[in-house]
Amino acid sequence: MSRTWAVIKREFGESVRTKTFLFGTIFGPVLILALFLIPALLARSGGGERDIGILDATEERLGQRLALALVVPQLGTGSDKWATRYRAQVVSAHGRDPGRLREDLRRRIAADALDGFVFLPTGTTRGATVLYEGKNATNFGEMAEIEGAIQRVVQEARLDAAGVDAAKVRAAMRRVTIELRKVGKKAAAGTPVAAVLLAYLMGIMVYTVVILYGNSILRGVLEEKKDRIVEIMVSSIRPGQLLVGKVVGIGGVSLLQVLVWTVFGALSLAYGNEVIGALGGRLPELPRVPVTVAVVFVFFFTGGFFLYSVLYAVLGAMTTTDQEAQHLQFVFLSPLIIGVLLMTAAITNPEGGPAVVGSLVPFTSPLIMPVRATLTEVPWAELAAAVALLILTGLLLLWAGAKIYRIGILATGKRPRLAEVWRWLRTA
Repeated sequence: MSRTWAVIKREFGESVRTKTFLFGTIFGPVLILALFLIPALLARSGGGERDIGILDATEERLGQRLALALVVPQLGTGSDKWATRYRAQVVSAHGRDPGRLREDLRRRIAADALDGFVFLPTGTTRGATVLYEGKNATNFGEMAEIEGAIQRVVQEARLDAAGVDAAKVRAAMRRVTIELRKVGKKAAAGTPVAAVLLAYLMGIMVYTVVILYGNSILRGVLEEKKDRIVEIMVSSIRPGQLLVGKVVGIGGVSLLQVLVWTVFGALSLAYGNEVIGALGGRLPELPRVPVTVAVVFVFFFTGGFFLYSVLYAVLGAMTTTDQEAQHLQFVFLSPLIIGVLLMTAAITNPEGGPAVVGSLVPFTSPLIMPVRATLTEVPWAELAAAVALLILTGLLLLWAGAKIYRIGILATGKRPRLAEVWRWLRTA
């Protein structure tokens, strides 16, 4: 036991001192927060004032109404003010040549006197195409604001022509706010959208950590075989103890990283909205997580990581080069990839057949069961069966993996065939 503990400390110490761990633990959460912070900063910096010309050739004289809609964007919409402020200049095309006026407006844009102009042609209310030309024509946010103002003005003009009160129509067409709530005692409290987001984040976290640290185990085994370090190590420790120490040591590093991410996430949700809200952004709402859901996630995360870590270690023992390992890696990871595909079905229908089966199969349950526990109330019988199957499969895989690891860790040369691996299992 003391030798296994020595291996655990060695693997843990070497892993936490790597640049990959430090970068992923410290800068990873910062980068995630930056995904919400940078758009808010860009949106704020992308605002300011725009000088827009309006060339009006309509019979209804829509230019002045559009200018008002741009200057007062919340008119009749009840929405917040836009980030961009517009100064509109109306140019009448009645009795004048629209082509020459457009050329004049283009020259003003080239001279930086205007940022762009809208051309309202004759027959705009009857479906004629409205034209916008300007330097900011590729700014999707500003184009959406201008297009929205044009749509409102044209629609109101059509209603006026039909003798319909546009204000009454706007009131009748006002959006209805619908609040969605999931029924279930053990489901995460909050809106269903937030619960789905949390479930998705849980699944992706399991997948990412397994891939990241599984590859770390694989590379470690291959390096020890290549440098002949393992030949010295197995002279003082059994290969099975070496396997357990390597998996548990690196597994502890992954749990430490997840703990740091969780603490950072909790602090970000508690205080991040104050900072991002001041910049016009907003962090996504996450539901309150019941203790049972947290326990389910931690158990299946740990069990899934242990399961696939043993597979990665066995893969490293069976191969001698990175190229050989890469060729076989897809086969070992195919159940995990299937779990990612089943995760979509579990989010859509957590009580459906694919979700239930996926939450019971040990190689996919680390992804599916936390998702189901977040979104619905999983029957205790199914939860107990999934736990038992995961534990039994982990022990069986550890037993078989230790046998393969015992011989494969010292094997060199050509990659063993499946029949040879089967012989290792029977004779080791």
